[in-house]
Amino acid sequence: MFKRKNINFDINAISMPSKRVLKAVEQLYCQGYANPSAAYKEGREAMEMVEKAREKVAKALGCDSDEIIFTSGASESNSLVQANCLLDVDERCHDSIQRMPDLPKGKIRAISAVVSETGEWCLDEAKYNTEQEYFVDLTQAIGKMKIDLHSMSNVMFASASGQKFGGIQGCGILYINKNCKRKLKPLIWGNQENGLRGGTYNLPAIVAFGEAIEEATKNIKKNNEKIRQIVDYIYKKIKCGDMKPVNDTPMFLYDLMGVGLAVDVRKENNVINLTFKNLSATTAVQIFDRYGINISAGSACHSGSEEPSEAYLVSGYSREEALRTIRVSVGCNNTMREAKKFIKVLKKILDNYDI
Repeated sequence: MFKRKNINFDINAISMPSKRVLKAVEQLYCQGYANPSAAYKEGREAMEMVEKAREKVAKALGCDSDEIIFTSGASESNSLVQANCLLDVDERCHDSIQRMPDLPKGKIRAISAVVSETGEWCLDEAKYNTEQEYFVDLTQAIGKMKIDLHSMSNVMFASASGQKFGGIQGCGILYINKNCKRKLKPLIWGNQENGLRGGTYNLPAIVAFGEAIEEATKNIKKNNEKIRQIVDYIYKKIKCGDMKPVNDTPMFLYDLMGVGLAVDVRKENNVINLTFKNLSATTAVQIFDRYGINISAGSACHSGSEEPSEAYLVSGYSREEALRTIRVSVGCNNTMREAKKFIKVLKKILDNYDI
């Protein structure tokens, strides 16, 4: 068990399941459940739970339930598509969608609906470039925007992970447009999921995914309003003095809270990026942790790398700036009280470390 509970301003890495989701999972574990592939009564009942969750996913994403398969997470879903299709990969995509410089670009363009590191919304590219076929990573989009896949007939594939919007780890989905003419070969062979993904169903995680996506989709407007209030509060507390352009980039230079230290600040939707004057992002993460706050140095899946995030570089940061940039990502479970503590800790860090 964790000895303490940090304030989580790393929502884009993982979010806390709601009481509704936890109750559904607890009931499954405590009351017992069967393998959904089994032919006896408990197995059939378990398969009904799988199909009910699939219907909830399809309703939330504006597609048909037979276009959804369950996987272990978005990384597996992304890998399945990439193993079958030659892609033109946007540089801001998740690391599980690799750019292959030695191969020609494919006809399907891979994008993230919302970029994990910066919070940029990129789904409009697929909405308006209707002549192009797309593969869209929806992981950071669910619960933050309305998604209607059938209104975008050029989206052939879409992926997501449950733990990013209030589900539990171990379940993801892959949307396969029924008009897609490509026949996929599975990464994991077996009879489950129409032969596209073998293995015993992770029933608790699948049920949690269905509950979480239903809850998140229902509360998008309310959640976004709360997130916007907290993001705006943090941003306004940081921003002091007149904005001055830095090196003709879209970033701005601020005299942070009157302490006379230069930092670059950007905000986009639920994300604020802070670029310190001298402090490295990895060191900043460790210092914030000592004060009981979780933030990140870019995407959690990139945290083990000493190289800067491609998403930051594409967004205009230099290599050195990217290595000094942290991500503060806000969710609907965060509070204004937590935001006020963040500002106090940030000022301490600037006073004592970024010199």
